[in-house]
Amino acid sequence: MPITRVAGNKSFSYVDNIGKIGQSSTGFFYPYGLARGQDDVVYVACWGHEFIPCARITKIEISTQKWLLDIGHPDNGRPEEEFSWPGHLASDKDDNLYVTDQANDKVVSFTKDGDLIGRWGSSGSGDGQFSRPSGISLDGNGNFVVVDTGNNRIQRYTSSGEFLGQFGQTGSADGEFNRPWGTFVDQDDNIFVADWGNNRVQKFDSTGKFLANFGTHGTNEGELDHPAAVAVDKDGDVYVADWGNHRVVVYETDGTFLVNIDGDATNLSRWAELAVSANPDLQKALERVDLEPMSKFWHPSAIHVGDDYKIMIAEAQHQRIQIYQKDPEHQEAQFTL
Repeated sequence: MPITRVAGNKSFSYVDNIGKIGQSSTGFFYPYGLARGQDDVVYVACWGHEFIPCARITKIEISTQKWLLDIGHPDNGRPEEEFSWPGHLASDKDDNLYVTDQANDKVVSFTKDGDLIGRWGSSGSGDGQFSRPSGISLDGNGNFVVVDTGNNRIQRYTSSGEFLGQFGQTGSADGEFNRPWGTFVDQDDNIFVADWGNNRVQKFDSTGKFLANFGTHGTNEGELDHPAAVAVDKDGDVYVADWGNHRVVVYETDGTFLVNIDGDATNLSRWAELAVSANPDLQKALERVDLEPMSKFWHPSAIHVGDDYKIMIAEAQHQRIQIYQKDPEHQEAQFTL
């Protein structure tokens, strides 16, 4: 039986998880970005760290968990395609990929087959410049919204990287930011920003006009502790990766708290099962360990919600993705005795 959370007439059921720790192929190393492809494919951007710089985008078939490709990884032997410390990841209708490169203050783009398309951006605080860019999302016109974390602002660009405008400044008032991180553009071109340092999500219209705040600092229902990412489904429900509280907080479109999802992966992923079956010592160790704490999220870092209501949540510290399915018209089973 799937583990299901019910809120109102909606339910959120755990489906499966993908991943284990690894520096290439069938493993993740600090996953920070997610993008869903057109054909049962997910792309995962891994950050690595300063001691093991193995940033890459891994392409995976969701239903089979088959590894398909690593993009931008040093082992590919194509250094011109490498990037460092990805912030977040986005994909367009052709599955072209766009990753923010925090270390080099650029956006780097690839085809779905891993071929380099180009780079744009430079270091600084002027128009078209970045300081540690993180979140990236596409609007309905194919233009980009990019979180310029170090400069505490949001910038907008054309699909070719031409600067269109910016909004935001340092502070804690409405429309101001403190180390913003993730972003998402909904179907009405409203812009949502995970305002990490201010412990909230802010909502703006397509021009950058402030509309609303979601969440305040804390651990109670509807409160946030350093939100890392945000996504909105086609019904308008808002999903926030509540990094510090190790959960995903779901709000209704008007900001009303709906439900917390805190992780349910009691099963090992197929990748992890293969690793365990090949290592007798690891099998014995797992027999002595209570897996219950491993089921919960540990620093959720990215979220993707598809039109099919499949919810994918990346965990930076547990090196995996947990997958849920939303039922927007949930009905409790009726029994006649």
